[in-house]
Formats: sequence, C-alpha cells, structure tokens
Amino acid sequence: MKKPRYRLQPVLEVREQVKKEAAQRLATARQALAEAEAELARRLAAVDACRQRQAEADAKLVAALRAGSAAHVLLAHRTFLADLKEEERRLRAAVEQQRAVIQQAEAAVEAALQGLIEASKEVQAIEKHKESWQQSRKLEAERRENKANDEFGTARHGRRD
Repeated sequence: MKKPRYRLQPVLEVREQVKKEAAQRLATARQALAEAEAELARRLAAVDACRQRQAEADAKLVAALRAGSAAHVLLAHRTFLADLKEEERRLRAAVEQQRAVIQQAEAAVEAALQGLIEASKEVQAIEKHKESWQQSRKLEAERRENKANDEFGTARHGRRD
C-alpha cells in the first residue's frame, strides 16, 4: 500500500523557507548593528584624540605665553585651538548621528527577531499538526492490523470446529 503523503507538506516547506529567510535577516541586522557600534567606538576615539590634541595645544599656548612669544605666534595658536574646537564639534555631531544609526539598527534587529519568532511559531504549528496527523495514521494502521488479526483468528478458530 502506498504511504500517504502529508497534504500540508508544501505549506510546511514554504514556512520553513520563510523561517530560514527570517533567520538570515536577523543575522544581517545583527551584523549591521555590530558594524554601527564599531563605527561609534571609532568616532568616540576620534573625539578623545581631538580633545587630547586640544590639551596639547593649550599647553603649548601657555608655554608660548610664558616665553613671551610674538603676537603672530599667539594668534596662530589661538586659531589652531579654534580649529580643533570646531573639529571636536563636528566629531561630536558625527557621534550623535552614529547613535541614531545604532538606534535604527537596534530597531531593525528587534523587527527581524519578531519576524523570526513569528515564522518559528508558524512552522511549529504545522509541525504539531503533522505529528498529530502521523499519530492518527499510526493508530488507524494499528486498528486495521488488529482487525485483520481478529478476522484471521476468527476464521482460523472457525475452521477448527
């Protein structure tokens, strides 16, 4: 006798593919988040380096003032300090922009995770249905076998009489 085919098998296969794609989207979103966090760390390091250069420039300016440097040297130091402060402002803006990117990446990870959870639930529901279908097929086969054995036993018992 031909083994019966589970009628929802194509649906199960589609749902499993959807689940696989959702897992891939989650992995991609997590990778994007990790890259965004690495970029934030790089930008924060750039801000710290800029502050360090400002501190060094401040120290040089103070030393130049004590040494009685010419006005054009002092003006050059002040201009350089102003440029460093402007660069720090731009770097801080870039840090804030990157934090917004991270928030978006975190939202994308959360959405991808919810998609994977939903896809997993759908696959699980169909798998549960398939298991109960297989169990009912097994019970039906056992009943048929028992009936056949009973009929065989009855027929055999009937021949002895």
